Amino acid sequence: MPVTVRPASEADLSALTRLDLTYPTDRVLALDRAGEPPEHTFALRWRNHVPAPMAVYATYTIDRLRQALSTTDLALVAEVDGEVAGLLILVVPEWTDAAEITDLAIDIAFRRLGAARVLVEAAADWARGRGYRALWVEPRTDSHAAISFYGSLGFRVSGFNDRLYSNADHEDGKPTVYMHLELR
Repeated sequence: MPVTVRPASEADLSALTRLDLTYPTDRVLALDRAGEPPEHTFALRWRNHVPAPMAVYATYTIDRLRQALSTTDLALVAEVDGEVAGLLILVVPEWTDAAEITDLAIDIAFRRLGAARVLVEAAADWARGRGYRALWVEPRTDSHAAISFYGSLGFRVSGFNDRLYSNADHEDGKPTVYMHLELR
């Protein structure tokens, strides 16, 4: 099935709120730390999800999407056979020459058809054409599929923050992981 990409518009809001963004997860990327400051050694390792495999549910609201469309640098929709299949939102923070993918969401019925890849490639072309040096993303560390997907496109882990979110609901203290793709 061919995937087409086009700019997102107000007319897409209703279809985007109906996307089923559920994903199963059985692993979490955890941070292991050894040593004493300042000579810490860190390792990111996949661990079985505690307490058990689970499904993560997410949806968009019209208000959130409307705000995103009015404040982002780029919002793209992927269509498969004329049906809205996914969304990519990209912002360029003023303090950097790298563009951030803040959202990449594909409806569960359209996964593994290339929609996410086509969206990221379109975003990379857009950013490269404007002289940005990299794309970066903060994938959820409980989404093995997302991290593996970005890795398959050439994104590499470029940093982490184990204090950005409280993670009080996770015994294994998920870190925030940053991945980047060089565009030059």
